[in-house]
Amino acid sequence: MSFFIECGGQKYIDKLQAINKHKETGCALRFETPPHYDNFNFSRPIIPSLEDLCEQQARKIRESHDVVVLWYSGGCDSHYILDTFLKHKIKIDKLHLVKSGFSDADFEIDQYAIPVAKDTGIPFEVFAPDIEYYKSFYLENKPMLGTENNMWHHFRLNNHFENLSKLERDGVAHVFGKEKPKLCYVGDKWYTYFLDVEVTNQTGQINFYCDDPIIYAKQCQMLVQGIEKHKDRDVYNQITHYDEHQDFWNRAIGRYTTKSFPMKELVTDGNFNNKDSLAIAQAPAELVNAWKLRNDRVADDVGRQYFNQGDPALGTIGVFSKFYYVTNNSIKTVDELCPDGFKIQ
Repeated sequence: MSFFIECGGQKYIDKLQAINKHKETGCALRFETPPHYDNFNFSRPIIPSLEDLCEQQARKIRESHDVVVLWYSGGCDSHYILDTFLKHKIKIDKLHLVKSGFSDADFEIDQYAIPVAKDTGIPFEVFAPDIEYYKSFYLENKPMLGTENNMWHHFRLNNHFENLSKLERDGVAHVFGKEKPKLCYVGDKWYTYFLDVEVTNQTGQINFYCDDPIIYAKQCQMLVQGIEKHKDRDVYNQITHYDEHQDFWNRAIGRYTTKSFPMKELVTDGNFNNKDSLAIAQAPAELVNAWKLRNDRVADDVGRQYFNQGDPALGTIGVFSKFYYVTNNSIKTVDELCPDGFKIQ
């Protein structure tokens, strides 16, 4: 595992197991990054372009695996990876696309990802739970495929079909478009960090943008430069936290430049991301009610304090990694950086 949760000297992928260990021992949860992050100098200028670095990453993945599978969502992160492989004529063996099973919520896959996949000529497979799968999971409480992470408890069950423990992993590169750099500006200094709920790592998963600190640092440097050039200080800490800045965020790190790009889950209605809201509106009421009851049981069993706003539908509260000083070679914990709590404005 390149990223994992640590508690009481044990490594976890499953967030709820880690929380239970915390409750049992009182030990803190920590989100650990790959070891080479701690030895990496983020202040060293990265001279090669992001495109060149990503080409090198793609070739390394190809040369070290028998099979390369790209999990393609139709969003700009996975599309940049796809474009990198295609542009440099590096073979991808297969594309995996995942749908929720509710057509209203699957617009990005149906209208963008599938047509693109067809145009590439790369073999692709679309995974999706059908209505019987939802009934088995929510009404009959069957485990089904489940998820290795247990970070999120959305209504849609598409994340079950990204469970790599159910798929061949030996010699297979399962490439995911994770993760865009997150920044915070504290004391006139730039720091980068990770949250466990965003990386959602599992054994056999390759996080194209953040397993390699060189690619990740390059994006951080590009983003800092873009923010300082184009944004006022009073919004520095909003760029990688607020949805209205995602277009700037993506452009600053080179995901796309001159044209707009289909965005993923940018709109919220105050409770759920927009795709979950669309699925809920389309789903039979008995499934939605059963999902809510299931989440209530999860919250009561685990403890509502471990979920955002006490609601598993909004995910578990994120655990911070270390904070890496982008413009100097130093590392801090969240408690050292923000002794009064992480309330960056």
